[in-house]
Formats: sequence, C-alpha cells, structure tokens
Amino acid sequence: MLSAAKWGALVGVAIYLVAQVLLLITQAAFPGAVDVNNPGAVSLGCLSLLLLLFAFSTSGFYSGRETGVAGLGAVAGMITFVVYDALTAIYSIGGHGAQTTTRGGALGAVVVAIIAFLLYIGLAALIGWLGGRPGAARAKRRLPALAGDPGGIAADAATEAPTESEPGAR
Repeated sequence: MLSAAKWGALVGVAIYLVAQVLLLITQAAFPGAVDVNNPGAVSLGCLSLLLLLFAFSTSGFYSGRETGVAGLGAVAGMITFVVYDALTAIYSIGGHGAQTTTRGGALGAVVVAIIAFLLYIGLAALIGWLGGRPGAARAKRRLPALAGDPGGIAADAATEAPTESEPGAR
C-alpha cells in the first residue's frame, strides 16, 4: 500500500506540473478565449487528457512492479487522480472552467460534482489496474524463479527443450 501511495503521489504531482505547462503553452499560443474550432487548441487539450490517462497507467505499472500485485495499481491510479485533482483545485493556470447555472441550484451542482468525481476515480482505478498488470508480471520478486529455482519458470523451460550438449539433441 505504501508503494501505491508513493507512486500515486509522485506521478500525480508530475502530471499536474506537465498539465500546467501545457495550459501555459495553450494560453501563449492562443491568447483570449479558446475556440472549439481551433485545431491547435483542441490538439493540446487532447494531449493533456491522454497524458493524464497515461499517468494513471504509469503509477499503476510502477506500483505493480514494486509489489508484484496488480490490484495496487488501481489504488495508485486513484491516488494519482486525487493528488492531481487536489492540486488543480488549489491552483490552475488560467483559472477553472466557466461557472454554469443549473436548474437544481447548489444541491444539483454538488450532485454533479460527486458523480463526475466518482466517474473519474473509477476510470483512474481501471487504468491504474491495467498498468499494474504488466508491472506485476515484471515484479522483482519473480527474478529468483528465473535463476533456477526448482519449480520456477526456468526449470519448466529447461525440461521442455533439449540443449545441444544433451544426447539426442539435433
């Protein structure tokens, strides 16, 4: 669990800094209100979103690699999102999105914020877990099996194919 917290926090801070640099580039390249019909602004926005998804996977991969448990990748992905979201709520270059009025008033806005948070945290958990799977497959604890541990991966591979020094080998 400590590994998930470590990698989630590190990657969360890193993706926050990268996202702020992308926002700065967007504001410098396209001053004023960004139009949806501007392909440059849309491309930078898509890049920011894809980097955020990659960050969830990255934190899951490193957490899974360190612990050998793919499920901790999901926890690391969620921690990455929470850190990123908290830092973005504290400060974001250019401020936050425009405030909209809803029919439900303040209660409706709170419900929408909770639903959006739950959807994003679920997405972060899923992508973190998907990153944790290959990380767990490359875990350091599996290396002794490759060094000739009886019943390990190397022992199974050695019994399947004869080598050149064995009698009957071609």
